[in-house]
Amino acid sequence: MPTHRFGTYLSSGKNKYGASKVVFKGISFDSRYERDRYIYLCHLQKQGKISGLRLQVGFRIIKKVIKLIPVQLKTKVRYDQRVVEKEARYHCDFLYKEDGKIIVEEFKSVMTAELPDYVLRRKLMVNKIYDHNERPNRTQWVFREVIYDKKKTTITDK
Repeated sequence: MPTHRFGTYLSSGKNKYGASKVVFKGISFDSRYERDRYIYLCHLQKQGKISGLRLQVGFRIIKKVIKLIPVQLKTKVRYDQRVVEKEARYHCDFLYKEDGKIIVEEFKSVMTAELPDYVLRRKLMVNKIYDHNERPNRTQWVFREVIYDKKKTTITDK
């Protein structure tokens, strides 16, 4: 298995978007750029600028849909629950606390940031964050999208 100074490239080859998976300190990353972002965030955490760094935290963005089905018994009707649609979950790349706010960070390339399925998941997650922030006495959440290109990295808070 090829190795690198900052981790091991997985032998499975490239993913469907052309990036090679990388393992660093036992953690699998979708690309070397995502691994580099993790190293940078670890550095910020050691400096005390951020805290509570976590990876691949899941959020429910759409609840499951349940249908009640009547079942006739001898003397009464019982209602059984049937799942019509499973819940949809969103997993952010990084989650950490910065300046008293919870940052939900997604790290994407320019190409994957424009894919329709990612755009829809991002919109649903931003909507969930705005709903959360409207409630009083809650720690504010921020959706941070980091889009990298070989020439530059763009960071956008929503």
